[in-house]
Amino acid sequence: MTTPDALAPSAARRYGWLDLTAPLGGLLFIAFVVVLIITGEGPGDTAEEVIAYAEDNSGAIDALGLFSLLSLIFLGAFLGGLFVRLQAVGARGEATFALAAGAAFAVLFFVAMMLWYAPLMELDAEESAAVQTTQAETYIGIEDIGWFMLGGGGVAAGLMIIVASIGARRGGLVPAWAGWVGVALGIVGLATVTFIGILAWLLWMLVVSLLMLRPTKARAM
Repeated sequence: MTTPDALAPSAARRYGWLDLTAPLGGLLFIAFVVVLIITGEGPGDTAEEVIAYAEDNSGAIDALGLFSLLSLIFLGAFLGGLFVRLQAVGARGEATFALAAGAAFAVLFFVAMMLWYAPLMELDAEESAAVQTTQAETYIGIEDIGWFMLGGGGVAAGLMIIVASIGARRGGLVPAWAGWVGVALGIVGLATVTFIGILAWLLWMLVVSLLMLRPTKARAM
């Protein structure tokens, strides 16, 4: 039996709670990263500098740790909205791939943040100067691992953007030229170890989050 939805493929489709939480999650994640970039002065290259940084920025470090945890929720909501919208226009393969790559990005981003901030959270409360120095030296030794995690996350983000942009173009969610612009941003986003790479996936997520505020036209199956 033919359903009314099949007779009206251009009807606007809504997704319940994802209508608000998906774009909101994307926008909150972007805001967090922007604040991180603006206030992201490093703790230094010596044990003394690391200890001083932890003592002078204790509250900010705790807040960044909390927001790092919340980033998993923000990105989860954003990815959920992206997934259902791509599926709704028939881009099921692209939706699944983008979800998997986005999940990898979320996890690697979180791990990078934890490597950078978790070791500093209790450093200022340590009473023994010798223990403080040892912990600070250990932090200096593992800090660069965070950049590798972020770089890996950037590759995952770039792949998510490329495939999602192709799916959105194929499904008619965006004009052809916008799909190719998204692919270009995804390619640039692969180089997240550079500032331009981070800027690429921030810009893409901003545009997609804003587009999610409008209803999607579902394709008849």
